Order: sequence, then C-alpha cells, then structure tokens
Amino acid sequence: MADERISTIVKEIKYWKEHKLLPEVHCDFLLALYTQGEDESVDTPVKSRYNFLFYLQLILLVLMVPFSFLVVYFTQFNSILQLSIQVLFIGYAIWVVHYLRKRNHPYVHIPIIVTLALVLILTDFTSNQLRLNQYLNVFAFMLNFIGWYLLSRKFRYRYLMISSILALAILLFLNFSHLFPFN
Repeated sequence: MADERISTIVKEIKYWKEHKLLPEVHCDFLLALYTQGEDESVDTPVKSRYNFLFYLQLILLVLMVPFSFLVVYFTQFNSILQLSIQVLFIGYAIWVVHYLRKRNHPYVHIPIIVTLALVLILTDFTSNQLRLNQYLNVFAFMLNFIGWYLLSRKFRYRYLMISSILALAILLFLNFSHLFPFN
C-alpha cells in the first residue's frame, strides 16, 4: 500500500516537473526524497545555464555597442546600410532581453543596457542624417530618456530610473543653460 502511494506521488511530481508547475530544482529534490535517490530520471544539475555559449553570446552582445559606433561614425557605408545594421543589432538585443526575461536570468540587465545604448546611438544617427535643428535633436533625446524612465517604471529597475532622470537633467542643463545667467 505504501509503495502505491509513493509511486502515485512520484508520478504526480513528474507531472509537475513536465508541466512546469513547480521549479525543476524543487521537483528533482522531491523525486530524490521520495525515491530515496534511486530514480534514474532525475537529472543531476549541470552548469548548463552558465555554459560557454551563453557567455559568448553576452560578450558578442556587449561588443555590438563598439561595432555600432564603428559602423556609424568610422565607415563610409551607405546610410541605409548603416541604419539596417543598427536595426539588426537592436532587434537581436531585444530578442536576447526577452529570452533572458522569460527565464528570469540574473544577467538580463546586460542586454537591457546594451539595447538602450544601441537605441541611443540610433537616435543620434537618425537625427544627424535628417539634419534636425538643435531643439528637435534635444527633443528626440528627451523622448529616448523618457522611454528609459517608462521602461524603468514598468519593470521596476531602479538603476534605469536614476540614469534616465540624470541623463534628462544633464541634457536639459547642457542645452538650455545659456538661457539662465549664473553670475
């Protein structure tokens, strides 16, 4: 009778694990507990989350920022090609953000920062290509920093909120300080 109950519990835990009703670590622990460590289906945790390919992906993602500077400011590519490369980099960075957010990964902040830096570079590139006057250029950057602030409110990232407020204050001070005498 006790074996039937244990096998029913083990089947239920395997169902939970398969349908992700409990975290995999908890299910593995419960399976090891109820089978007394004799269940072959319990996977021993391997450092697969922190493997070489993941770190390579993060390094390549961070390297996109200098590459985008290189493409935008130091090459003679066509403007459409430069814009396409920027949009491609931003699309990949957004995909990595969604991928890591879905898995509640602790390194999700790195792709968020890279994505925002790439969007900032894209904003500067497009405003230079459109030859906007100074006030429209400032307005474009203000919209960028307001977007940072709204993103920080949505996901509750304190560092992003502080950096957006500081960046907005510095932008406004540098562009409109000539209107106020400081002497």
